[in-house]
Amino acid sequence: MTAETARVITPSAEEAWRLVGHYLHHLSHELPEQWRLRDHQASQCRQQLWSLPTENGQDVTVALWLRLSNTELSCDDPRCEAREMYLTSDGSGRLPASGPLPAFARCDGFGYFEYRTHPHCGGWAADVDPRAVEWLSTALALYGGYMRINWFDMGGANTMGAGYSLWEVSSHQAREVSRWSIVTGPDGVQEEGPTHPSAVPVLPLPPEVEAKRKAAAQARH
Repeated sequence: MTAETARVITPSAEEAWRLVGHYLHHLSHELPEQWRLRDHQASQCRQQLWSLPTENGQDVTVALWLRLSNTELSCDDPRCEAREMYLTSDGSGRLPASGPLPAFARCDGFGYFEYRTHPHCGGWAADVDPRAVEWLSTALALYGGYMRINWFDMGGANTMGAGYSLWEVSSHQAREVSRWSIVTGPDGVQEEGPTHPSAVPVLPLPPEVEAKRKAAAQARH
């Protein structure tokens, strides 16, 4: 797999946690003076990535492109703090069980993960394990990649809205690349964007995702 291709990943919470743990352990050996700072920066970025999908809409689809790489590193140093913190969980406490790096992360390229979320009981609910979303959001903050948010909203009072935003994640920071929205209501149609269309990258889709979208488009016509 190359950086120009993508494949679907459906990790469990444990597998998503292992992406995070192995990255930080590898980083602690590569940049021993900076890995704790990078961990903190990624945690802050994760909070932003976690909250962005809930800013618009009642029906939201989120797609993540994680720029994966093999971060597993052999280590038997009993003084290695990162290994103790991130690679020794037995799953009995707050963190999922540690283990080998998932097989899907041992090749370079994009891992594609998609989920839907909507308001529920004063919060937000997802159609997948929210712990997997949490740790994959952390992995995205660490490994880098992209996040696209498609939203739809029945706003009431004869209004309806839809839109998307695309975010690039790099160096533990999220940057908005483009945004578009359209709202229809009693006062007509209001459309904004898309912003910065020339800056929008062509992101690869896994074959099965592309086939599903083409079939859905044909069905609408």
